[in-house]
Amino acid sequence: MRTETETISQPLSSYQTKLQLIRDRVRGVAQHYYTAAYLVGRSGTSKTYTVREELENLGVPHVIRNARMTPMGLFDFLNEHPEHIIVLDDIASLFNQSAALQILMAALDGDPDTARKVTYKSKDKSMSFNFSGGIVAISNVPLRHDPLAKAVASRVVQIEHEPTDEEIAAFMLFLAAKGYKDLSENQCTEVVDFVITETRQYDQRLDLRHLRKAFEDRRQWEHGKSITCWKDLVRTSLQKLMVGTKHIPSKAEEIEMQVTRIKEVIEKYPNDRERQIKESKMKRSTFYQRLREVKASI
Repeated sequence: MRTETETISQPLSSYQTKLQLIRDRVRGVAQHYYTAAYLVGRSGTSKTYTVREELENLGVPHVIRNARMTPMGLFDFLNEHPEHIIVLDDIASLFNQSAALQILMAALDGDPDTARKVTYKSKDKSMSFNFSGGIVAISNVPLRHDPLAKAVASRVVQIEHEPTDEEIAAFMLFLAAKGYKDLSENQCTEVVDFVITETRQYDQRLDLRHLRKAFEDRRQWEHGKSITCWKDLVRTSLQKLMVGTKHIPSKAEEIEMQVTRIKEVIEKYPNDRERQIKESKMKRSTFYQRLREVKASI
């Protein structure tokens, strides 16, 4: 039987190893070992924070874009920052546009130490520039499997960041041990325990962004700026996020969730295919289709 310390330290170590992989890949782009990295994984698992923190620690010129972007907008953005590390944060629609993928292919095709020529030609004009920077793309959705997307994929290193809830919970407790602003370790630990319990009550996955909001709820209450107890503030916030606003997933998001579920049941029941199918709650045909995609990505 594992001790309480082992119960926390093992998933924490595993999670920190996953974060280190992100840092190393970001460093690889920043220091011109490769032209780009594509980081995919569910939201609220510290993807963007880790990328930003590593780039700031390295002190390299970088710029983050997280708003909607058209192919021409991408061309202009790269042209404006030809020597920067470009972080494209959660712009999934961009990677669904053929024109944008063609621009990325040009920007990423070649030696990381050599400038790559990027051109854009329309009916009325033709433009070009040399891009010597790198790109880190962050998304909740994997790259598509069509030929153009595969061509882009061949030019980038891909990182799949899918920590388990056990790992996220351990990391939350690790953060609590440091305290948060003027909250003590004990107060932060209380908040973490409450967020974990409430999130699981709604049968949802843990999200580090929810935790930071919960810390601020606790601070407001401790400062005497809220008559409502901090637990009720947190609870109502989680209810709003998880129940009050129903999100209808896109096809890509649905596939992503199915792939994640396949990986979970395979890990949990490695030698029992029928149990895997049952626990996945998918049709048999859908299960095997997603299973093939999981195997193809390994």
